[in-house]
Order: sequence, then structure tokens, then C-alpha cells
Amino acid sequence: MARHSTRQKVVHVRLSEAEFLALRTFSVDVGLSVSEVLRRLSRRAGGFGATLDGEGGFAVRVHAEELRQVGGSLDRIARGLSGKDDPAFEVLIDGIGRLARLVNDQASEIRAMCDEEQRVARQRVAGDV
Repeated sequence: MARHSTRQKVVHVRLSEAEFLALRTFSVDVGLSVSEVLRRLSRRAGGFGATLDGEGGFAVRVHAEELRQVGGSLDRIARGLSGKDDPAFEVLIDGIGRLARLVNDQASEIRAMCDEEQRVARQRVAGDV
């Protein structure tokens, strides 16, 4: 994880009592400080994307590792095709088919994970916050 420099700058934001309570409740629910929630929201609004922590980050790392393994399998298939012996096309076709299904499954799971994260985020944020 990147090392953070000491934060010394302060930004003042005026909120209504209800807005502040909603923001604070949200912060407690997700286990972050109000400042960290606001930093993440500003990064996201600036187009820098979400910060992946906890289960979401773990799931992304698992999917990335599985996709790296697919890359390794594709390298082995390419070496098999460029070898001196005639390639066993049925074995290669079967292997490529399995890899294609795995990649499609990964894409579907990642898409579902993103959809679920968005659904949960929308439920957590209510009102003007």
C-alpha cells in the first residue's frame, strides 16, 4: 500500500445537521473516518475510481490471479502450436474452449461483483449525502 504523507491541509464544508448525521452514520457503517469517506468520494468524482478494500479488493485479486493463469495456459498452447511435432488439434481446441469459458465466467463474476457493489452503495447513501 502507498505510504501517505502527513495531511496538513483543511477543507471546510457546510452541511445541515441531517446531512452530517447521514455522512457520519455512513462512515461508521463502512468503518472509515468522515475525512476518508470525503477523500474517497472526491477521488471518485475526479474520475480516479473506487478504493478497493476488504472483500472487494480480495475478490479482484483472486480474479486477477485466475486470469494470469489463463495467460500462462495460452502461452503453453502457443508453444505447442509452434513446436516441431504436429500439434494435437483436438487437445488444443478443447483447451482453448475451456480457457474461453473461464474468461467468460470471470468477466461475468466481475460484472456481477461491480453491480452488487453499486447496489449496496446506493442503499447505503440516502438523502443528500
